[in-house]
Amino acid sequence: MEAARQQAREMFRQMRFGMFIHWGIYSLLGRGEWVMYHEKIPVQEYEKLMQQFNPVHYNPREWVALAKRAGMRYITITTKHHDGFCMYDSALTDYKITNTPYKRDVIAELVHECRRQRVAILFYYSPLDWHHPAYNSDWEVYTRYWHRQVLELIRKYKPMGIWLDGCWHKPDNIDATWRLSELYREMRRIAPGILIGNNHHQQPLPDEDIQTFEQDLPGENTAGFNKAIPAGGALYETCMTINNSWGYNAQDHNHKSPERIVRLLAECAGRDANFLLNVGPKPDGTIQSEHVERLEAVGHWLQKNGKAIYGTRGQVFHAPPWGTATRTAKSIYLHIWNPPEEPYLTLQMPTVRVKQARLLSTGEAVKVQQQEEYVLVSIPHPLPDTADTVIEMEVA
Repeated sequence: MEAARQQAREMFRQMRFGMFIHWGIYSLLGRGEWVMYHEKIPVQEYEKLMQQFNPVHYNPREWVALAKRAGMRYITITTKHHDGFCMYDSALTDYKITNTPYKRDVIAELVHECRRQRVAILFYYSPLDWHHPAYNSDWEVYTRYWHRQVLELIRKYKPMGIWLDGCWHKPDNIDATWRLSELYREMRRIAPGILIGNNHHQQPLPDEDIQTFEQDLPGENTAGFNKAIPAGGALYETCMTINNSWGYNAQDHNHKSPERIVRLLAECAGRDANFLLNVGPKPDGTIQSEHVERLEAVGHWLQKNGKAIYGTRGQVFHAPPWGTATRTAKSIYLHIWNPPEEPYLTLQMPTVRVKQARLLSTGEAVKVQQQEEYVLVSIPHPLPDTADTVIEMEVA
């Protein structure tokens, strides 16, 4: 069991870049996934959206192909958000996608397509539920319900991992309240290699594999960030939106630039974290063009510079002002977007000998000088890639 878990953890770490998908009946209103809560829509009124949901242009083959063009190695999709609506064919509720006019199981189709195109699939699931009548009246009944749904997802679709979100709603004694350790043991009995993440805003429990940072980088606003991941400790993953919204928001036009997204991806890798970048599909099943354009631009950058992201480790230098750095056993990758005024970087590397250096995207040689415990690396001015110019240093 432990060997399967460690193998899955290493695979996840090496993938580095994933697509987050927030999609549900809330997309019909085009005001984000919290619209039911923020606008105090009664359950009976909100339920009517189910009878309007008919995403006739949903094409999982195109979604997965887009993720691949963006250089993403995995997809994490919402199977049930806080509104309680299930985007899969659950045997435990009638409040689900297969009872809409669309009738089809969109999660099953996406899983099939991910496997066909060799992209890993993980599931977001919300234990918090604004719809289920027992959530506020019978905690034992509700706990059995949501535990059974998580196990149902694992048995039915066999995802690489489960990404829980909502336990922060009852944060006191979080393990006992939500009976997490009990659930995790049963999850691993069914699927020994299943990865578990829980966005509960507390330190990870021993059975959790992924520590999530929402809309920020590890160490930016989190006192519990460790500068080095201990053996067996949780892996880091930052999740962010392309604009300011998770679910589809027709009025949110504040889209991050491709350059900003590339730097965020590099920053995550430089902090030894994966980057989970969100899209919120429209109610018809399409992904808005602004997001497609940005994802494809990031993919174009990764075609030339992917060696500096995939399979690398971070935490090479502490908060370098010029950018960030990643490494493998044989190379250190300098990600530069804020160069100093001098035409070189001064790196303190007392135990490393640099054999040679080059621009990763073109192979053009870069001059380096070794001076005792320092390495001086020449950098071109202006930078050839304003988003992130990568210099690969082969080291011994």
